[in-house]
Amino acid sequence: MPRGRQLPESLSESAAELVVELRTVKSRSGLTLVALERKTAYSKSSWERYLNGRTLPPADAVRALCTVAGCDPVPLVALREVAAADAAARKEREEREEREERADLDEGGERGDDLGQGAGPLSPSADVATEPDPVPRTAGDPGPWWRRWSALVVLGAGVAVAGGVLAAEPWQSESRAAAPRSPFTSAHDGPYVWGREASYPCRIQQHSGRTYAGHSGTHQTVLAHNSTSWDVVEAQCLLHEAGFDPGAVDGVYGPRTEQAVKRLQAKAGIEDDGLVGPDTWKVLRG
Repeated sequence: MPRGRQLPESLSESAAELVVELRTVKSRSGLTLVALERKTAYSKSSWERYLNGRTLPPADAVRALCTVAGCDPVPLVALREVAAADAAARKEREEREEREERADLDEGGERGDDLGQGAGPLSPSADVATEPDPVPRTAGDPGPWWRRWSALVVLGAGVAVAGGVLAAEPWQSESRAAAPRSPFTSAHDGPYVWGREASYPCRIQQHSGRTYAGHSGTHQTVLAHNSTSWDVVEAQCLLHEAGFDPGAVDGVYGPRTEQAVKRLQAKAGIEDDGLVGPDTWKVLRG
C-alpha cells in the first residue's frame, strides 16, 4: 500500500499522525499485508483499514506490528491512546450539540403551542435558535500528541502503582485478559519471577484434540525474543512435549527457546523466523 495514499479528512491530527507512523514502520520492515496477516492475529483487510485510516487499530494490533517489525511499541501505543481519546471527545461533543439542538427545537415547539400555533413545524417568525452555537474545535485542545503522551505516561505510572497494590493477579497475558479462563488454563498466583529463579511444571493434557500445558490457552499471541509471560511458559512446555528442548521452562523467550522454535518450524515446513505466531501455535497445539 503506498505510504502517500490520501487520508480521510475526518481524521483527527493524532489519528492521522498514528497512521503515518504505522505506515513508516511497515515500509521500513518490508512486510506486506499478506505477511502481516500471517505473522499476527489480524487479517489483511483489517491491516488495510488500519493503514488507510478508516479504522483506529486496537492497541494489541500496534504491539503486534512492532513485534514483527522490530520497533518500540510504547510511543505508538501512547499515540494510539491519544487518538482514541480525541475520537471519544469528538463523539461526546457531537452528541452534546445534537442534544442541545433537540432541546432548542422542543422549546420552540412549546412556544408555538403557547401562541396557538399547534404542534406543527415552527413558523419563520418563531423566536428560537435553529442551531446551537458551535463549540470551538480548539476548546480544551491539550496540545501536540507528544505532550499528551507524556501526560498519559505519568498517569499510566500512577495506575500501575495502584494496580500493583490492588490487583490479585499482578501480570496477565493479553490472551488470558481477552477471554474467560478455560478448563485447561490453570490459575496462577503471584509473585512471578521470570528467569533462573523460576521453573514451572508442564501439565500436558488434551482438550478438543489439541494439546495444552496448563499455563495459557492462546492460539494467536505473537511471541518474540525477550518476551516474558505465561504464554512463553506454555510454548516452552509444548516445545518439550514435541521433542525440541527450549532449556528451562522459566517464562523467558531467550536464545535457546528461539532456536527450539526455529527447529520446530523447519521440521513443520513453515517459515523458520523464530517467532511464535498463529501458524507455530497450530503446530505446537497439534
